[in-house]
Amino acid sequence: MKKALLSILTAALFISGSTTLLNAKQGKQNAKPFLIQGKLPHLTMMVKILWNDEDLALTTTQKEKLLVIRKHTMSTAKSLGREILKLETLVVKKSNEGVIPDSLKETLNKIAELRVEASMVHLECIYNTRAILSKDQLYILE
Repeated sequence: MKKALLSILTAALFISGSTTLLNAKQGKQNAKPFLIQGKLPHLTMMVKILWNDEDLALTTTQKEKLLVIRKHTMSTAKSLGREILKLETLVVKKSNEGVIPDSLKETLNKIAELRVEASMVHLECIYNTRAILSKDQLYILE
């Protein structure tokens, strides 16, 4: 039963995360600050869902460490996302006003830099979460 639930959860995460920022109809709340969209796992989300699961069997120490990782990752990603959205809105506004494209290069480079930073936070989250979990626990999550 739990494996079936996990399979459904994984499929839902895959489907919901498979859209890219290139989709013209994508809204503000769906935008992710990462360079790589829908291809890397969101382990902290899966851990959160199975936090008290008997099969996952997280220890108190693991929970404490995982909470630190999650809080850091979520707060950093949200902060970067807000900054990226603000800069993207500026680029769109300036483009609509007909500014010379070269004048937007610095802003675009800043957006790219922030997306790299957000992607590094995501990769560090995955790495650090995997380091805390046992092989059996990772098997349950992946």
